[in-house]
Amino acid sequence: MYILKAITIYGLTATLLVGLTTLVFAQSNIDTAKQTDIMNAMIREMSRDSQKRMMMARWNGNDLYSHAAGLLLENDFWEGIGISQEQVWAIREVIDTGMENDSEYQSLHNELRRSWMSFREAVMSNAPPDVLEKMQNDLLNINAGMRDRKQAKEASLLNEIWTPDQTIRMREFYISTMSEMAFVAPHMFEALDLSDKQREQLDTIKKEMRLELEKHVDNLVNIQIEYEEKFLAIYDELVENLGTIPNQEEQQRLQENTHRRLRAEMQPKWNEIMESGKELADKLKIKMFDVLTDEQWKRVLDLIDNPPDYIKNMRGLMREQRVNVDTPTGVWQPGPGSWRPGDAIPVWYRLERNTRSRFPRGE
Repeated sequence: MYILKAITIYGLTATLLVGLTTLVFAQSNIDTAKQTDIMNAMIREMSRDSQKRMMMARWNGNDLYSHAAGLLLENDFWEGIGISQEQVWAIREVIDTGMENDSEYQSLHNELRRSWMSFREAVMSNAPPDVLEKMQNDLLNINAGMRDRKQAKEASLLNEIWTPDQTIRMREFYISTMSEMAFVAPHMFEALDLSDKQREQLDTIKKEMRLELEKHVDNLVNIQIEYEEKFLAIYDELVENLGTIPNQEEQQRLQENTHRRLRAEMQPKWNEIMESGKELADKLKIKMFDVLTDEQWKRVLDLIDNPPDYIKNMRGLMREQRVNVDTPTGVWQPGPGSWRPGDAIPVWYRLERNTRSRFPRGE
């Protein structure tokens, strides 16, 4: 039961691990509580690694297409980008079934299953800590390989569907919606016809800022896990209380109040992380903005200040979804979409850069 709840909370892609674990534990007469703790710790680490890689994929540009594919439910978006209905169907098929026929991914999937079974057996037989540690590292490496392969394969398949013009429009979309995005990623500036030198400069910034970024991502993932563990700790009591309430609206109110209480408890820590995240996001943006020529900077301003109607509509929708989560009546769920930089461009930088642009600047 506990393992099943943990899997539900942590949402691992390797859901197949649940049945294998609970089945054997149920048949065992040894200390299942200790085994459960070990297995849950491994599940948390795999979930932590998966979440971190998902967030870093945006920075690396690996989810450019898959993230946009998630916006295809909004007609304004794919019509504005110029995507045909046939392309929409093709993109959705890639997202839904793209990995089913990928032999490398399926091989990793089978390897993960075998490794998890071996790890479970080692836990049951009270294997030495050094043996378990090695098996845990192997599991993490396989899990990471699966996610990396999925991102690379989807990007390759989706790249065959998008046209070059649609790719440019999509990157322009990211620039225009910068205020609602998690952070500025170098790949979006490819919409501005970068020179080779500028690409090298952006690549250098990526390398210089990576450790700071990863530290912040770690903080976000850790608070997500902490929130989920706090909820897990009161899960049984919540279920029991819900069973005494026949009214569905009252049940919903109890669940919302539970999340609200946990959110209030963690809000100070969350505010601290968000403030440091905003500082980091502004630092990233300024470094990247400084790489742009005056003409490219004017294009960025135009995309942010005067976007097409479909981008205005999408930006409003993204802001509405964000506000609904962050208001006191919403259910606070820190995660990949929660790191927001605030203003698209810091006001002081906009003024300083516009003053600077009055004087001709070389390429």
